[in-house]
Amino acid sequence: MTQSSQASPPIPRQPIGATFAVAVGILGFFLVLQFLAVAWYFLPILREKVVESATVASVQPAAENPVSPAQTSGTAAPERPQADPALVQKISRLVTDSDRAYRVGDFETALKGINEAADLLPDDPGILLRRARLLESMQQPSDAAADYARVAALPGLSPELRAQAERKLTQLGGSVSGNPAATPSSSQTVDDAPSRSGADVREDTGLQPGSSLGIVDARLRDGTPGTKVLRVAIKARPGTTVDTRQMKLHVFFYEKDDAGEVQLTESKVVSQWISPPVNWADNEPELLDVTYILPDSTLPGSAASNGSPGRTFVGYIVGIYYNSELQDTRADPGNLAKKFPLPLYLKQETP
Repeated sequence: MTQSSQASPPIPRQPIGATFAVAVGILGFFLVLQFLAVAWYFLPILREKVVESATVASVQPAAENPVSPAQTSGTAAPERPQADPALVQKISRLVTDSDRAYRVGDFETALKGINEAADLLPDDPGILLRRARLLESMQQPSDAAADYARVAALPGLSPELRAQAERKLTQLGGSVSGNPAATPSSSQTVDDAPSRSGADVREDTGLQPGSSLGIVDARLRDGTPGTKVLRVAIKARPGTTVDTRQMKLHVFFYEKDDAGEVQLTESKVVSQWISPPVNWADNEPELLDVTYILPDSTLPGSAASNGSPGRTFVGYIVGIYYNSELQDTRADPGNLAKKFPLPLYLKQETP
């Protein structure tokens, strides 16, 4: 008997109903919506990360390899020298010491210090201006003019400093050429002229370089019969808080005796502030009146003598101190300041 190899018929496909097709379609729709929602949420974050990565990649090479304007123009940029702290400290000390010496009228010491600073730091406008103004006070207008011209020719100078140097240079041009208005008159020598302790080297504030307080004006006038009144205008550096307990003003009146010797007066001297409280809070000068009894005089209504018979009034010296350091001086006539120089520092008072 022969066995026949007849194949089994395939399993018949079940017909897909309409309900099943609708369900699959709904599930697919919600799946697409969910995908879109996820993309909508994460796409901005992903975009931000991509932009950030691109930005970092473009900036880092420039930061690691900076290019100067000189290099972009094809010119090699010079290396900036590193400041030596010891050198900076030495120059600062020289300038400070020169300013202090100038305030007490020791021009030679002041010039020596500022010259040394200029050797260490050439073409510095602040140092050159100090030296020029110092040379003015030493009656060396030609040398002062040379320094002013040097400052005016410096590249990169601020317009204010350039205008200041050019203005002083113009003024000294008249002095160098012999303009009588720029030199002492023949009847008044330099020593006899009023000394304003470097009024020609003051800053635009009216103060000397490095000082906290300054005497911006001092005027002597006749007071009540037998007296003279010296009005002193004192200004603080703008923005400085002044501790009035650390400020001291010394006023000295001098007289000449019968033998021609100049001595400090023995007369009574009374001082009074014009507009208390004295605090310089409004950046305006504070005024002090100092009353001095002339020799052989008595105060009105008093029979007491001033104790200085046979003397004649000569002049005065004013010095202002802050934190026991001399800030500024005025003298009239100027030779008094040379004959009776004020100390640079006051001795510390013991409690």
